[in-house]
Amino acid sequence: MKITLKQLQQGHPVKQLILQSMECELYLVNICDHADQRWIVCDEQGKPLSYRSQLDAKKPFKGLGIQQTLLEHQSPYNEMIGIEPAQVAALQVRIANPDQDYS
Repeated sequence: MKITLKQLQQGHPVKQLILQSMECELYLVNICDHADQRWIVCDEQGKPLSYRSQLDAKKPFKGLGIQQTLLEHQSPYNEMIGIEPAQVAALQVRIANPDQDYS
């Protein structure tokens, strides 16, 4: 499901901020609400927001009171070495929340 940054700033509840680490230092942003529904954060035209650093990805979410932020990375290792792709859980690591950064 998609949600805009403007909708989040207008009070949509956020339980978790998830920064999806893609290749070439590209980050997509997802949120989970209190009903554990996952939303991809998009611009007003419905295009997913992308950022070049974790810090830039967290800046628009300052002041929203986010209590948990995760960095998520899905490994393409099996595909890279020619093995049949398998469902492997994404690596998730807790990182500083937007309000805890010194930016």
